[in-house]
Amino acid sequence: MTKLKKIIFLSILICVVSCSSTGVRKIKESEVLGKDEVIQIGIQGVEKKYGETVYSESVGIYKKGYRDWKVILYGKSDFYLVFVSEDGKIISVEKGSY
Repeated sequence: MTKLKKIIFLSILICVVSCSSTGVRKIKESEVLGKDEVIQIGIQGVEKKYGETVYSESVGIYKKGYRDWKVILYGKSDFYLVFVSEDGKIISVEKGSY
């Protein structure tokens, strides 16, 4: 019975170790952006592509895990959806109407 317990324990341990992530994601401290910087990048992207000035008070910002930032900027007659990568590059700028 003891041998069976050891086999079951080792097989469960191997399964847990093999199914878990062993890689470590490393980002330099200088490359990590804060919310304020991402908002400014989004505002600049809207001004560059559509020419509308959007203020930082009219912003929604979302991020889940290690994915890209999703910035929603609200203008006078339209809203803008800006995706910003973790290193600060604009992926896309889309315009929608209310």
